[in-house]
Amino acid sequence: MKTTILFILMVSTILSVNAQKLVKTINAQVDKEELRSHLYFIASDAMRGRNTGTVENEIAAQYIASRFESYGVKPAPGAESYFQQVSLMKSVSPRKASLSVGDKSFELETDMVFYTAKNGSFEGEVIYVGYGLEDDLKGLDLKGKVVVAKTGNGNPNERLTPYTIQKQKAVKEAGAVALIELFKPGRYPWKLIQYYFSGEKYSLYDGEEGQEKEAGFPSAWLLDQEGDLLSYIEGLAAGTTASLEVGGQGNHVIKVPNVVGYIEGSDPKLKEEVIMITAHFDHVGVSKVDGDSIWNGARDNGIGVANMLTAAEFLAKNPPKRSIAFLACNAEEKGLLGSRWYAEHPVIPLEKTVYDLNTDTGGYNDVTKVTVVGFERTSVTNLFSTAASAFGLEAIDDPLPEENYYDRSDNVSFAAKGVPAVSFDPGYTEMNEEITKYYHQPADEPQTLDYDYLTKYSKAYIYAVSLIGNYSGDLFWTAGDKYEEAGKELYGRD
Repeated sequence: MKTTILFILMVSTILSVNAQKLVKTINAQVDKEELRSHLYFIASDAMRGRNTGTVENEIAAQYIASRFESYGVKPAPGAESYFQQVSLMKSVSPRKASLSVGDKSFELETDMVFYTAKNGSFEGEVIYVGYGLEDDLKGLDLKGKVVVAKTGNGNPNERLTPYTIQKQKAVKEAGAVALIELFKPGRYPWKLIQYYFSGEKYSLYDGEEGQEKEAGFPSAWLLDQEGDLLSYIEGLAAGTTASLEVGGQGNHVIKVPNVVGYIEGSDPKLKEEVIMITAHFDHVGVSKVDGDSIWNGARDNGIGVANMLTAAEFLAKNPPKRSIAFLACNAEEKGLLGSRWYAEHPVIPLEKTVYDLNTDTGGYNDVTKVTVVGFERTSVTNLFSTAASAFGLEAIDDPLPEENYYDRSDNVSFAAKGVPAVSFDPGYTEMNEEITKYYHQPADEPQTLDYDYLTKYSKAYIYAVSLIGNYSGDLFWTAGDKYEEAGKELYGRD
């Protein structure tokens, strides 16, 4: 018994000494000025907001790949380069459109925006379906009809567009000719909706380049400022028709790069398992506004890119037992498309990818903390706390679960496939002016950042990756998590 106790104490002492040594190494090798230089390049005006499909977006990808090469990070096993080409369908919003319902008429932009569309004339009997959810549609004959619904599901705290996607799929399959949703401004003003829906939209495309894409389904939001339009629709006589004219909409295929790097682990057995580090490098580009028109994206997600590159430089010199892969994701701002493409076309088999540690942020407002979105959803919660506290920070869970940040960043592309995943982000405790004055604003520039804090944050991130990479316990979901079953299927667990 005494021998066992002595052995446990000896092992604990060795682990403690090794941990202290690693923390000292991180402190010695992680350089604030190097971190700053990444951000001043990625988020510079010259990069013009790194919008997907632009030359500047390509330059950002080249910059990341060149840094990987200089640090000794290799392309993924079997890959010829650092780049994974992502096929996207770029859809241009209609340039003209009009809608008439009964004796009322509506025009593009002023009254109406399109989520998806195709050119042509569409006419049919109007049918009002409430929110247009599954129970609302039961038993209804939608064939040849113009379906009118309210946006969302009635919960003002939930996002609206996921329900639009669900509804348009259901009514299209039922034979409807168009979906019109009535939008009453509240949490989201009409001006923001116009900005979000106008211009270009992107989706993943698995067909051949140059091949015709099946035309989109006409799906529009109609402004109902005071709720009067809903009353009008509810009072329409049976058999009332609607007609929709759409023109100027177009589609074409583009290819944009993800960037993938790889560091082989130090343990002969555990190196077969891979820890994935993810961060998106695209932002929203340039908009025609008064004053500064470049949306630099220093926080979103220049911090993530700088953090990834800082980690790559350190881990190439100090690899943990497990292998490390890096995925710099493109087209996150277009719907997590780069990470979704990777999850469908993995360069490294997902069953070998045992964890994903993402970085994405709209900003920070507490420099004493790191915020781990998904803090208690996997088996390594204590490692996040250890990593943060080693550099004078506190790891906390997402304080805004109602915003559903977990399912709005690239980590969810891995989680949905079963890979345990979290987003290890700079500290925020509330959605206040310190966040909103920078989030998706031209003011989000590199000179507005606190580099002393970001250096501590990056050190904590690197330590967390190292701890997970060396972890001897089971890397998996917390029991009962909504992605646990996907994980069991991916890894062949009972």
